[in-house]
Amino acid sequence: MDRHQFEPKDIWDVDETGITAVQKPNKVVATKGVKQIGAVTSAERGELVTLCVSAAANGQYIPPYFHFPQGEL
Repeated sequence: MDRHQFEPKDIWDVDETGITAVQKPNKVVATKGVKQIGAVTSAERGELVTLCVSAAANGQYIPPYFHFPQGEL
């Protein structure tokens, strides 16, 4: 840092996490004795969407944003 003389506005941190649109239910409530329970959510695996957050050392930030995968070409 001493050699390049970085300022707080030049130091950024970026964090990303993957989110899927298909959730897994924690618990399923049904009437006692019911043999078959319908699926609450889709059994397919959803596409992964990336959530990004960026902030600088001086307090500046870029509002959180989603990065959606590009469709099939």
